[in-house]
Amino acid sequence: MPIRALYLHHVEQISGAENSLRLLFRYLDRERVLPLLAGPATGPFPSAVAQEGIPVFPVAFGPLRDLGGLIRSVRRLLHLIREHRVTLLHANGPQTNICAGLAGRLARIPVVWHERNLLYGTMRDVDRVGAGLATKIICNSEAIRERFRGSRAWPKTVTILNAVDTREFNPQIPRDPFRRELGIAPEDTAVGIVGRIGLGKGHGYFVEAAIQLLRAGSPAQFLIVGDPLFPEDAWRADTLRRQVKEAGLEDRIRLTGFRPDAPSVMRGLDILVLASDAEPCGRVLFEAMASGTAIVATNSGGTPEIVRDGQEGILVPPRDSHALAGAIGRLTSDPPLRTRLGRAGVARIRAEFTIERYIARTLDVYADALHRA
Repeated sequence: MPIRALYLHHVEQISGAENSLRLLFRYLDRERVLPLLAGPATGPFPSAVAQEGIPVFPVAFGPLRDLGGLIRSVRRLLHLIREHRVTLLHANGPQTNICAGLAGRLARIPVVWHERNLLYGTMRDVDRVGAGLATKIICNSEAIRERFRGSRAWPKTVTILNAVDTREFNPQIPRDPFRRELGIAPEDTAVGIVGRIGLGKGHGYFVEAAIQLLRAGSPAQFLIVGDPLFPEDAWRADTLRRQVKEAGLEDRIRLTGFRPDAPSVMRGLDILVLASDAEPCGRVLFEAMASGTAIVATNSGGTPEIVRDGQEGILVPPRDSHALAGAIGRLTSDPPLRTRLGRAGVARIRAEFTIERYIARTLDVYADALHRA
């Protein structure tokens, strides 16, 4: 009989973690796993999941300090577990992990936590404290797994880096449509930062690096692909536009907004830049590598586990626009190096980061969790 897995997620918008879940849902063998989702009732993410034919059940996951809300969430989960004969819980974040752990303990079914975030500043590691409630813990990178080193939870942790669908992202995607739309000539070098505009994503450093290079005579075109996803970040896009306008470079540094054609974007770029302070396991890196696009990224978080410096891309320190400009400038002036890095990225993806490998490793975790339970 298939595993009846209830997935818990508390975000209604779609970003990296949500796209990873959608990819998992899309390729799970329904003869082995029947997925259900508990989370927000409305929003882009639950709507997208429902369109995949996966039942979505509304459950409110609020702050853990709200004890009354926590109890209501656990009761709701217990009802869903009984009604739909759930045999495994898969939680995807601190706000769902504790609820899943309590519900799983009460229902006597295994609980898998999926750790997708790094800790910043004075953040308290609630998951490390409450890890006894989890049967198995999947970490998106070794950088994340380090949170549990030295704790009793360490033996139950396993690292599974993200994956990409190579049927969707690959070097055979046409480059020309995206470039023609944006007026990028075949001989021009297109440099882009792709993803939501938000805290710690490094867009300001990207613009500073672009300004440095353009004032030094670089022929490159710079693109900011993406929008703020959350209301508190709306001002950041305005700040970037003002920064570009004051430099008088609106024709060379452009904000395209969100684009739904990610495979065309990744293939159309010559260089993908990830300028974040620290990414746990940036999806854009996998997508760019699968597309044969060279990468400049920060050497922090889980990024060095995905992109090896000098092999699939060039890594630089975070929050350093001069180093970022230097790496981008090196690649814009050396097309053969870009080609070599791009080909190496494709090879690494096909060897280590396919969705088929990701699914197989996840199913191994489920089997182990069920065995332990």
